[in-house]
Amino acid sequence: TQLAGEALGGAAAVLVAAGCVHTAAVTIQGALWVWGRGSDGRLGLGDCARRLAPTLVGAETVFGQFQVLTVACGHWHTLAVTKDGALWTFGEGDDGKLGHNDFNDWLVPTRIEAQQFGNANIVAVAAGSRHSAAVTEEGILYTWGNAPGLGHADGKTKLVPTHIAPHLLQGSRVGRCHDLPSMHTLAFAMGTHARLGSVAPIAAAAAVSSHRRSQRQRGKAPAAADNGKD
Repeated sequence: TQLAGEALGGAAAVLVAAGCVHTAAVTIQGALWVWGRGSDGRLGLGDCARRLAPTLVGAETVFGQFQVLTVACGHWHTLAVTKDGALWTFGEGDDGKLGHNDFNDWLVPTRIEAQQFGNANIVAVAAGSRHSAAVTEEGILYTWGNAPGLGHADGKTKLVPTHIAPHLLQGSRVGRCHDLPSMHTLAFAMGTHARLGSVAPIAAAAAVSSHRRSQRQRGKAPAAADNGKD
């Protein structure tokens, strides 16, 4: 069922995320709206009540007067990234998945201190049922919460964001900072976000495909190699 036009203050939604029993949406103006079950404070509205319709998360001061860029919903908690690159979390704190060095529930958006990420800006987040993850603009991956889903190879719960050692990712970085070999990988991305560049998906795909064809024509990449034949 389509929400009424005024459901999000009359603004267009540019991103939505869904948890187990709650939903969040970010509008083009950078406002965060939530609805569903509010248990453990996962809606960030200062209580544990359910909301049957989209409800604005506080005023502009809630996120330090910065617009919200993206949001992720776990089963019982929520993560939001603001325009200044800050990460805010709220909801159930079991397993330390909120990243505040405790197991407490937080009923309102609470910022994770920037030094936890080496003072780098956060550009992407994800939330599982018992853990969380964030990527910085340099492509560094941090995870925290319940092991063993954190990727640190030690089986230990992390109460604060913890950098995954480079050797565990074979030296790779995450996201836009990871180079994709044009001869082996065809990458698609939404061209509507500045972080992903200005090239449209179809144009990007065509450019890589054209490059591969030109390589074959010059005899540098036999056509048989493309379909796995000897």
